[in-house]
Amino acid sequence: MLNMIKNSLLISTLGLSSLYAANSVTLSNDGTGDFLIAPLYIASGDICSKIKVMNTNEYSSILAKVTIREKIASHEVDLPIFLSPGDVWEGNICQEKDRVILRSTDDSNHPSAKDILKNGIDLLAHSSATSYRESDYNRGHVELNGKMFKLDEDQKTNLNFSRGYVEVYPIAQFNEKSKKKVDKNILVERWDRLIDGEIKNPNLRLDGVDESSLSGLVSFNTSNQETATIPMTAFKNVHSKQITGEAINYTSDSDANILLGKESKIDILKLLQHKTLSFTYDNCGKNQYVYIAFPFSHKEKQSRRYKLVIRDMNENKYTMVFSPKFIMHDELVCISVAELIAITNNKKKFEKGMIQIKDIINNDQAQLGKNQNGSMLPIVARISHIGGRDIVINGSYLPVK
Repeated sequence: MLNMIKNSLLISTLGLSSLYAANSVTLSNDGTGDFLIAPLYIASGDICSKIKVMNTNEYSSILAKVTIREKIASHEVDLPIFLSPGDVWEGNICQEKDRVILRSTDDSNHPSAKDILKNGIDLLAHSSATSYRESDYNRGHVELNGKMFKLDEDQKTNLNFSRGYVEVYPIAQFNEKSKKKVDKNILVERWDRLIDGEIKNPNLRLDGVDESSLSGLVSFNTSNQETATIPMTAFKNVHSKQITGEAINYTSDSDANILLGKESKIDILKLLQHKTLSFTYDNCGKNQYVYIAFPFSHKEKQSRRYKLVIRDMNENKYTMVFSPKFIMHDELVCISVAELIAITNNKKKFEKGMIQIKDIINNDQAQLGKNQNGSMLPIVARISHIGGRDIVINGSYLPVK
């Protein structure tokens, strides 16, 4: 069995935070923030993903929204969580037969959803972004906004929750002035009042959620054994004012333009823009994969072009440089390193070395626009069948401006 590696993902910001004013959005360097993105979850075969969200405030309760987005166009399933001071929410995403199921027995779930989450939510059937009825979907028809439509073959596969990423939107913070656990029914009642526009609670922080309120991680499990853990990417100074009304309701889509503000969303995208992704490989890239999440695209049939440089470790004697003929599709991209090595037509010369994916450019109006660099959260992963199906997160990403 391979040694299990936990939390070896390195994200380098190259001092980008210093380019912004003190109260502007920054990438967190301590894992805590007021907005979180988990760049990858996997629910395929015997690989499950455990999602954890932590309230790092010892004296404040936090209301938040967990949004699970599928890999093609970020169709979503979201749910509210209610965290006492120092509280943790936990959910598990697994494939069960041909369905991807979210289960959670956490007491931080909404009372009306506890039984549903305990029994398991079929993410495809409950995708709030499309309003598809699963039975109709399986027959090749969907109901959208009260009308029935027939799906062609391409449209039938336009949701895929087997892989994706997770966002955690803060909703509100209440200063409890104590470390004691708060009755969850009280937090739910406060949340309901915020939906109604009520902000008179003296404990409510009106200028948004504290910049160090939330932290999170994703643990990958195979055969009920944890084999890797990655931290969520945290951002600070994102949630600067209290949002109320129907927009915060869990029945409403998680719209970053509303829940975070358009300027904060753009700041996040700028922080995640990089021109080059560099990583090492070995064994001709066998069982090694690069996952790249492109958050806030929310667009079907999106595409990005990129250049490719493959080098071996023999003092760069062999170098392959490819022109921008390669295309990435979807919101979460999975690239097989072995397939990249195979296109050299001489993989024996490229047993181990370095790969650079350069100039990832949007071909459409996703993220910051057409012909702009993609805003990305990449991970290098190794999925091995040695002694069981372990997933090991052992890569680092090196963005180069």
